[in-house]
Amino acid sequence: MTYTNETIPDNSVSTVFEQLLAPLDEFVRKQDAELPRHHNQKFGYYSFFRLLMYFFASGRESFKLFITAELNKGLLPAALNLQPVPYSTANEAFERFSVNLFRDVFQHLLQTVPFRYIPELAALGTLCCIDGSLFPVINSMLWAEYTSKHQSLKLHLCFELNRMIVTEFLVTAANYSERQALAKMLKAGITYIADRGYMSFDICHKIQEAEAHFIFRVKANLLYSVTKTLSPELPEKVHSLFANVSDELIRYTNDEFKHIYRLIHFSLGSETFYILTDRCDLTTYQVIMLYAYRWQIELLFRFLKRTMNGIHLIKQDQRGVTIQFYAMLIVALLQLRLKQVTTDLSHDVDNSDPAKNKDAEKPALSKQDFFETIGKNLCKYWKIGIHWLTAFRSLLAEHFDKRAVEILNST
Repeated sequence: MTYTNETIPDNSVSTVFEQLLAPLDEFVRKQDAELPRHHNQKFGYYSFFRLLMYFFASGRESFKLFITAELNKGLLPAALNLQPVPYSTANEAFERFSVNLFRDVFQHLLQTVPFRYIPELAALGTLCCIDGSLFPVINSMLWAEYTSKHQSLKLHLCFELNRMIVTEFLVTAANYSERQALAKMLKAGITYIADRGYMSFDICHKIQEAEAHFIFRVKANLLYSVTKTLSPELPEKVHSLFANVSDELIRYTNDEFKHIYRLIHFSLGSETFYILTDRCDLTTYQVIMLYAYRWQIELLFRFLKRTMNGIHLIKQDQRGVTIQFYAMLIVALLQLRLKQVTTDLSHDVDNSDPAKNKDAEKPALSKQDFFETIGKNLCKYWKIGIHWLTAFRSLLAEHFDKRAVEILNST
């Protein structure tokens, strides 16, 4: 849905919470209508979904306290239209409703909402950072094996840099292989960016078999032979930042597949980096900067753990935890979409056509201008700061009108 100033009257009866859910409401209602009904069912999937969306959107920490001390005591604004429900029934809903329902909602969001693209990155193809992060759990969660005395789960994320959004994830035990997680998520045409833990000759081969690409940091002690020396391409303005820069085509001695890869070596301060890739169409500087942008996924993990309170798990089983992460990521996507919509309202931007959005923002960028404008755009469209979230949470039960848009944009 596209909004203009004319479509947001001051007397709008729609709340900010309803506008948050607007891209999904019809889809979730249809899901709910297709589910079989129990003869005395009073709390359905649609109500459960809305309850989870509000819980994570509002920044609550304890699901039980939210149900028993707020929802069922009538302390929430009536405008939110949330159905009171016994805590046992809400807790049981994690087992009653399939993970696939939430997976389908997540995929529907990715396919139908025209999230804005960063043109400097989109011009280089689809770029995804891959990483995993540990979440501490109680010792009784035996499926989340980590060590002989401790349990933890691992959240594996595929984070698309082009739109700065998560596009896929896996929830596993903490000792599950990160390389295996990447192998499960491989898709053709994507360039995967990861740190040293993902590097192996086998995963590099699998990526090429999948017709995908990679940019990995690798260890310095791997033996290789140089097949061709390339001339490093760096803008003049950054020459003073990097030392000992080399760009070569190499073959690793112990690689049974005998692939030829591109190895970029440089020093930054006291640290030395070796970046391996199969992309020979990029400049040296582009490869270095794309690896540097891997840090965005670390910021995303911090956002999920701290800002979204993902460190507090509602359920202890893998199914319930997966539903929780789907719900959190759906809310994160909806918040980003709402921020972009309200920002566009102030700048008369047409955000209705995903294809138009993507292609219109791919200017012919020179090698010297690469990454020149990303910082400004990140703050404007993709950064969800704590001040914006605080304002957003305070407005959830308020009318979505010009005043709400002004408040959100002022942050």
